[in-house]
Order: sequence, then C-alpha cells, then structure tokens
Amino acid sequence: MHDRRTFLELAGLGGGGLALTAGRRIDTGLAPGLAPSPAGELLREAVAEIPVDDTHCHPLTFDDAQTTPDDFLERLSLSAFPLPNYFPPGVYASWRAGSAAERAALDREHGIAAARRAVLAQAGETVFVKFMLKEMADVLGCEPALPEVIEARNDRGRDYAGYVADLFRDAGIANAMLDMGYREGLDRAGVERFETAIAPTRSRRILRVDTILGGLLSDDLELDEIETRMLAEVRDGLDGTGNLGATSYGMKSYLLPRIGLLKPLWDRGTARRSWDAFRDARRRGEAPTSDQVDRDEHWALHRDALRYLHSLALEECLSRDMPMQFHAGDGEAPRGILRNQDPFLMEEMVRFERDGVLRMPQVILIHAGYPLVGRAAWLTHLYPNCHFELSLATPLIHHGFVRMVLEVMEVVPLSKILFGSDAYHLPELYWLAAKWGRRFLADALGLYVDEGILSAGEAIDGARMILHGNNRRLYHLTD
Repeated sequence: MHDRRTFLELAGLGGGGLALTAGRRIDTGLAPGLAPSPAGELLREAVAEIPVDDTHCHPLTFDDAQTTPDDFLERLSLSAFPLPNYFPPGVYASWRAGSAAERAALDREHGIAAARRAVLAQAGETVFVKFMLKEMADVLGCEPALPEVIEARNDRGRDYAGYVADLFRDAGIANAMLDMGYREGLDRAGVERFETAIAPTRSRRILRVDTILGGLLSDDLELDEIETRMLAEVRDGLDGTGNLGATSYGMKSYLLPRIGLLKPLWDRGTARRSWDAFRDARRRGEAPTSDQVDRDEHWALHRDALRYLHSLALEECLSRDMPMQFHAGDGEAPRGILRNQDPFLMEEMVRFERDGVLRMPQVILIHAGYPLVGRAAWLTHLYPNCHFELSLATPLIHHGFVRMVLEVMEVVPLSKILFGSDAYHLPELYWLAAKWGRRFLADALGLYVDEGILSAGEAIDGARMILHGNNRRLYHLTD
C-alpha cells in the first residue's frame, strides 16, 4: 500500500503548483466511473510537480489578446482551420477585413456567415471544448460558459504577455521545441517577443524542411540549384543562426500527408525527371494546385523530387545525430491528405536503408499516429531509432488519453515516448496539454501500479522520462 508521502518522496518533489488566480476551485477531475485508481490518485499529485518539455509546438502571435466567442472557437478547432477554403480564394479574408456593407455583399453572394455558423456550432459542442471551458473558468474565476470565459479572458488579455507567462508558469513547461514552419507570418522580432513572454521557459527552435523548399519550389529553378540552396539553408539553420537568427535543435517534415508512402531516394536523375515534368506541366497551366480537386495529382507530379530533397535533409540530421520529426497522424484537412497519414507508410524512411544497411537516423513520429495509434506504436517498438510523440492527442482527446497511452505503453519503451502539445494560435493549448497530459498519464501509470505491473518508483521514473527526460536526451539538452 502506497501513501501520499511515498509517492512524493519517490518523485523527489513537494509543495503545490502555481495558480493563475486565488479564485475558487472547481472539481474538474474525471466523471464517476472514470475516476483514477488508488495509485493513480497519488500519482496525480506527484506527477503534477514534474517539469514538462513540450517537444512539438509553435510560436504564438499576440493577435488573440482580445477575441470573441466565435473567433476563439475558430482559432481553436481543427475543423474550422479550412474556413477560407469553403469559398473562392481571398473571399473569406475580404469578409473578415471588410466593412459592414462589404461583408453583407459578400454574404449575399457566398453565404459566408451561415457557413461559418454551421462550422462553429459543431466545434463548440465537443466534449473537449466543454471540458476546456471548465478548466479555464476555474482559473479565471468565472462561470464555465463560453461568453463568460471569453469576457474574463479578455480582461486578462489587457496584459496578454502577463497572461501567457502565467499560463506557462502554471503549466510548469521547462523547454518548448518550436516548429518554425507554422508561425502565422511571425518575423524574427515577433518570435522573440513570444520567447520573452514565456520565460523562464526555454525556447528551442526546430527547422522545417518544407518551409525552406516552399520558396524554392515556387520559383522556376533547376533541381540542382534547388538542392544547392536548400542544403545551404539547412546547414545554416542546423549549424549557424539561420532559423530566424537562432540555431536549430532538429528538423521537421510535413511530407507524409502530402504524398503518402515515403521512401528515401538518392538518385538525382530520377528526382530531376520528376521535377522537370512538374515544371513543364506548371508552365503549360496543367498542374493543379495543392488545394484543388485532385490534391493527389499535384503532389504526385513531383513526388520523386520531394522524396529526394527530404532524404538529403534527413542525411544532414543523421550526420549530426539530430532528430527529425515527421508528421504522422492527426493533421488538419485540406493541408494534409488524411488517407496518407498512416504511420506504416513511414517505415522505409525510418529504416533509411542504403546498400543493405539500416542507418538509424533519429525519427520522431509526431501526433501519436492518431487515430492509428497502434500502428505508430508498433513501428516505434520495432525500430530502435523511431520515437513516439504525443502532441495533439493531448489535449484534444482529453480523458481518452488514458486509453491511448495505455495502448502505447503496451509495446513502446518508456524511454521512447515524448510529450508534446502541437500548441497553435492560443496559449491555453500549451497549458491544457501539460495539465491534462500529466493528469491522465498519472492515471494510466496508476493502473499499472495497482496491478503490480510497475512499482511506484518505476511509474515515477517513467513519467519523468516521458514528460522531459527523453526529449532532453534526444535533443542533447542539458536543462
């Protein structure tokens, strides 16, 4: 039988976490029937004090300091991300920025407001949003309803930097590994403003190969020039200060959701023929864009060129023992083609075989392979250089994280599971991911302790590895 003191001593911790306000506390634990086990209850308290490294997340703008209930839902929900794509190019942006008369005219022609209401009405009825509102109301000292929460949030948003800092401090986030490929147009000063706001959380930047290639592939360049310029930018980002004035700790690729089966390619001739065919089709006006009806055709036209260039990028990581994150689950449409996100389609890139030798670059499958969690877990089990990452699964599947992480821990070594949030747009996503990630990880580990599968000490050690230890080892961080 374990008691509170035993668990806290095993964790090497004590005291309580920081609170955003001194307001009332609301019980936002699991509903009856979903309550933690006896060991899980004790583990919750101990694990709540363990620092978190967020291994995959994004820098945030300050544009959401003041918001509305509808705008908050739009920024929050993956289902609302493609709202501009429901209308002809530029129409939604014009509606958002237009005067009342201009918006009315666009509504008459395109039905924008009605379509937006339909999307947001569904987004607001998820259990995730209802649970999130309760957690936010708890710290903001208001009723757990969307209008009241947004009103209280806007009050705190008058000092948005302070609000962001409070959330990060309350979440106990030690390191934030920032994927710079999605940063909503933030320039160097904008990223540094965010990094200053979250201190003492340390920011560590991740370089995205797709961002480097985005500008190069849009120009009418020969493949050899694209390769030369890409490698120069990769090396400057990994070895110098080419990631908006800072060095990088690893790389990220978003290629899997675009082309599906991802195999390494080193044959420049094959890659050149692929690129030349795409260029010719584009010159003739015959190449569909990435968000048109046949998204597959757009990517298939230059698939081999993309495989070649991403293989070179992974080679650069391998030569430096730096990890490379690969998007393999969860992602939003239409940026990613959902049917392409099967983690098993990553196997050849994980193997990175050349001349009959498996070469073992450090590959991280981000987003838990969700909803194909078991496939990502099994791939991670089989290949020692493959790592399993939890972002978006926490916080978006909230208490379902218990079920999911139990499935992961069936086969994945505790030393290869990394915590992440994929936080975007809103600082609350960072905060919730850390808060719920700890809570429901403790519940899952507690079930193992109750069954005698893990000792209390092994459970605490596992939580430390998942929450920050594995990230620091893989990225060679000292703190």
